[in-house]
Amino acid sequence: TETVTEENYFFKLSAWQERLLAYYEEHPDFIRPETRRNEVIAFVRSGLRDLSISRTTLKWGIPLPKLEKPGGGPAPEHVFYVWFDALTGYLSGIGYGQENAPAESFSRLWPADLHLVGKEILRFHAVYWPAFLMAAGLPLPRMIFAHGWLLFEQDKMSKSRGNVVRPRPIVNVLGLDALRYFLLREIVFGQDGSFSYDALVQRYISDLANGLG
Repeated sequence: TETVTEENYFFKLSAWQERLLAYYEEHPDFIRPETRRNEVIAFVRSGLRDLSISRTTLKWGIPLPKLEKPGGGPAPEHVFYVWFDALTGYLSGIGYGQENAPAESFSRLWPADLHLVGKEILRFHAVYWPAFLMAAGLPLPRMIFAHGWLLFEQDKMSKSRGNVVRPRPIVNVLGLDALRYFLLREIVFGQDGSFSYDALVQRYISDLANGLG
């Protein structure tokens, strides 16, 4: 373990706790499915801490304008850091704050009808992101839906584990519609779902070949 000290800028997330809770109450479909909504509300009710949004020990990131210390002299150079830089990509990607962007792009595309995100990053999208937007006076997305994981024989698929299922060979053998049918038939949207080659073949034979066929 290494202890380091550096100067940070913070977003005052704690100041938005009650307003976030009120928004969740007024917009019951803002976070789906219901189980994830309950998790987010419980997290916010437990108390929000202010969020560090900059670093001085890193060089990658979005550089802040150079500032002076209150007493004079140059302040350390900061870069915006996750999740403050990552989430604002939703806005900059559709022209917000860009002089050369099409005039209608941001007003036409925002607020988004839906953010479809993995369940492991729901907190950042359903707590931090709405608070950033509220603070900026910008509208919130209409819905945030957290999907589950696609498991391979009960383990989460991961490139580091090397257990990623590649769809192209399956499509070459069974066809794209067969793979789509299996995923829609086997997995409840919003929950974790399990994939295995045995289950795919059995579903293909029982439903598509013997049943519908």
